[in-house]
Amino acid sequence: MSHRRRSAAACVAALALTGLSVLGAGAVRADDPAGAETPLERVNALVQPSIVYLEQDWAAYVYDKANKQYLNGGQQFQLSFQCTGFVVNPDGYIATAGHCVDLDEVKPAFFQAAAQWAIDTGYYVEPSLTVDQVVGFQDYRVETYDKVNRADLVIQVGWGAAASGIRTAEVRRARVVDKLGPDAGDVALLKVEATGLNALPLSDQEVDVGTDIVSVGYPASVDTVTDPDLTPSFKDGAISSVKTVQGGLLTVYEISAAVSAGMSGGPTVDLDGQVVGVNSFGIAGETQPFNFVRPASQLAELLAGAGVDNVVSETTTAYRDGLQAYWDGDKAVAVEKLSAVVDEQPSNALAAEYLDKAEGLPEPPAEESGSNGAPVLLIGLGAVALVVVAGGVLALVLVRRGRKAPPAPPYPPTVQQPGPVPVAPPPTPAPVPVGSAGPAPAPPVPPPAAGPHEHHFCGHCGEPIEHDAQFCTNCGYHVD
Repeated sequence: MSHRRRSAAACVAALALTGLSVLGAGAVRADDPAGAETPLERVNALVQPSIVYLEQDWAAYVYDKANKQYLNGGQQFQLSFQCTGFVVNPDGYIATAGHCVDLDEVKPAFFQAAAQWAIDTGYYVEPSLTVDQVVGFQDYRVETYDKVNRADLVIQVGWGAAASGIRTAEVRRARVVDKLGPDAGDVALLKVEATGLNALPLSDQEVDVGTDIVSVGYPASVDTVTDPDLTPSFKDGAISSVKTVQGGLLTVYEISAAVSAGMSGGPTVDLDGQVVGVNSFGIAGETQPFNFVRPASQLAELLAGAGVDNVVSETTTAYRDGLQAYWDGDKAVAVEKLSAVVDEQPSNALAAEYLDKAEGLPEPPAEESGSNGAPVLLIGLGAVALVVVAGGVLALVLVRRGRKAPPAPPYPPTVQQPGPVPVAPPPTPAPVPVGSAGPAPAPPVPPPAAGPHEHHFCGHCGEPIEHDAQFCTNCGYHVD
C-alpha cells in the first residue's frame, strides 16, 4: 500500500472510530440516570413523606391491693413513650408495632413508677426496699376512672414531611383500630381524621436472605444528643436470616440494620420503597445489631381483618413516578409529575426539592420520532453511517490524488483506443536498376522533430512521455 493510500485508510478508520464513539456516548447517556443519589438517598425520597412520629401518652391509677389504697395520693401516673408509624392507606390509616399500643407492655413501667414513688415518700415501713423488690410483691394493678386493668391512651401523630392537608410538624390525634400483640404478630392499625395521605405499598414478594433493606424510624437515642425534630433515620442493612417464633407459628426476619428503641413500628423497606416488614424487637443487652422485623404479610392480614385496603393515592403515584423519571433523566415527565404533586401538596418539601432538580436537567435533543432512549441510539447510528460515507468519499479523493491527471494540451490530442495501436510502415521506394543512369533513390525521410506544440501521451494512463520512450514512466505500460 502506497503512503498516500495508507494515509487515506488511516483517515477512514479515525472517522469510523469517531462515529462509534458518538454512538457509545449516546448509549451510555441514555442509560445513565441524571441524579447522583445513592440507593439510601433514593429510599429516603420515596419513603419519608409516609413516615410519622408517634407519641403515646398513658395515664392510669395504680391501686395497692395489699394496703387497699391508691398510690400517688390518689392521682394518676402519667407515662410517655415514642414509636414510629407509616401510612398504609391515604384515608388516614397508619401502621405501627403492636407493642407500641399494648397495655401489657406498659404495665411494668407503671408498677416501677409506683414503686419508686412509694420508696421516695416512705410509703413502706422498711426503708431498704428496692424498686425490684416492691414490684416483685405483685400487689399493684392499674385502673382508669371506671375500669380495672385499663389505662387511658392518647396517641399523637406528627409528620416529618408534608402530606395533603397536613403541614410539616403538625400533630394529630389517632385512635387504635386493631392490634396484634407480640405473641400474635406485633402489628397495629391506627386512624387519624385525614385524607390524601402518602401511603407506602406493602410488598407481596418472598424475601430472601441477603436482600438489601432500609429500616426507618425515630431512634430515641438520637434526640438525646441532637436537637429533636421530625426527620426520621434511615438504617441500611440486609436480611440476615428468616426465623420463626411462637413454636413456628409466626415468621420473623433477622436484619443487620441498626434499629434501636423508638424505631419500633417503623417500616423496613426494600430499595424500591416497598414495605417488607415492621420493626419489632431486638435482643436485650446485645451490643451487635441483632434486630427482628415482622413480615409485611402479617400486617396485610390485620388490614384485611379491619376491612382496610393498602392503596396508594394518585398524588403519591405521581410523586413516585416523578422521582423515577428524574432519576432516569426524563425531564419532561419528571417536571410534569412533580409539578402536579406540589400543586396538590404545596408544603411537600421533598416534592418541591426534586421539582427544582428536575427543572435543572438538560433539555433532550430534538428528534422527530422515537421513544425515550431510542432516538439517542438512532442518532448515534446515523452519525456512524454519515461518518463512514464521508470517510469513503474522502478515501476515494485521497487515492485519486495519488495519480497525476494529464495536463490539458493546447489542442485536443488524438483519440487513443485501449491497447497498442499499429503503426503504418513507411512507403517502399521504387526499385532502380543497378548501374543505370537514372537518378539515385532519395534517402528515407526522418520523422519530424517534436516541436513546441507537439506532445505524446501514454495510451493507458494518459501520462506525458518522452518522444522515443518505449515504456511509460508512470504506469510501466509498453509504448509501441
